[in-house]
Amino acid sequence: MSEEKSKTGREKLTGLMQLIAVIVFVGLAIVYSQAPDEEQKKPAYAQGGAAASPAPLVTVVKPQLGTHNVSVAGNGSVAIRAYVDLAPQVSGVIASISPALRAGGTFKANEVLVSIDAKDFELRLKQALAEVASARSNLQLQQAKSDNAKRNYALLHPKKAVPPLVALQPQISQARAQLAGAIARADIAKLDLARTKISLPFNGKVTQSSAEIGQLLTSGKTFARAFALSAIELVVPLAASDIAALSPIEGRLATLSILGKTLESQVERVSAELDPRSRFARAFIPVKISADIQPGVFLDVELAGPAIPNTLALPESASQANGAVWLVREGLLEKYTPVVRGRSAAGLIVDGFDYADGIVLGAIPGAEENQLVRLRGLMSTN
Repeated sequence: MSEEKSKTGREKLTGLMQLIAVIVFVGLAIVYSQAPDEEQKKPAYAQGGAAASPAPLVTVVKPQLGTHNVSVAGNGSVAIRAYVDLAPQVSGVIASISPALRAGGTFKANEVLVSIDAKDFELRLKQALAEVASARSNLQLQQAKSDNAKRNYALLHPKKAVPPLVALQPQISQARAQLAGAIARADIAKLDLARTKISLPFNGKVTQSSAEIGQLLTSGKTFARAFALSAIELVVPLAASDIAALSPIEGRLATLSILGKTLESQVERVSAELDPRSRFARAFIPVKISADIQPGVFLDVELAGPAIPNTLALPESASQANGAVWLVREGLLEKYTPVVRGRSAAGLIVDGFDYADGIVLGAIPGAEENQLVRLRGLMSTN
């Protein structure tokens, strides 16, 4: 009986030991499966083989110091400097209208655009001329009376001066004044008659018109609007820094581009103040109207600036954040902020500086001062 109990106790102990061994084995397997392998233990820069390196490769440029021309590129819209409102100076009924007096019509300088019925004005001129003739005759009559009175007075009072009243001087002065007034009224009548023909002293185009034959025009009331062909100009917004780079900007060469065509003009003037919203100034460049260039059209423009000595031309890709550049000195990165004088087709024009082994092109992720870099190559530039 005791032997059976002893045998049963050993069997239970053996089973318990086997269960503990299984639990320990499973636990070790789990721990081992979560442990990092040898590849994961390597530094990040060492993963991937011997080709990886902690020092990034960079391409540098070594620009030559010299004299470079600054230019400013921009674009603007063609605008009309000023419009002219057509309004008669005399009232009357329209007798005839030029075909050019329609929206979009083109007219020549001094071409008659509207004719007002001139009959009333012709009659007024005849009346005024008749008044002139009458006043002139009255003056002649007063002068004749004066001459006769002077002779009679001389016979009666020899060696005495003729009194003004006897000589009819007041009457003569009055007659002269009446003649002058009549002549002035005649001149006004001539002027009013001439004003029945309405024209403009420049070549231009009509933008709008409400005139029709038989319409009564009132003096001073607008009936059409036009502009001079010489009043067409390109308005280009420019930053204050661009204005300074081109100073003096008046007279600078402007190359305009549209639809693959180019033409040249000059900057005529610059606005006296900055736009309150954009903080830009406006440059005004005269242009000639054509089939391609009409008011409202946008044009690209390049303004030629001065030649600046002792400068470098940097590619656009050399510019980093905040206008700085990275240069390489003895294998280490060094940040430098050059003095920008403007731009040109070659890129940024900056004052010359010591760029050591070269100026880095393109961005360097995570770049910092004194970072070790390797030179990939050298880009040549003039």
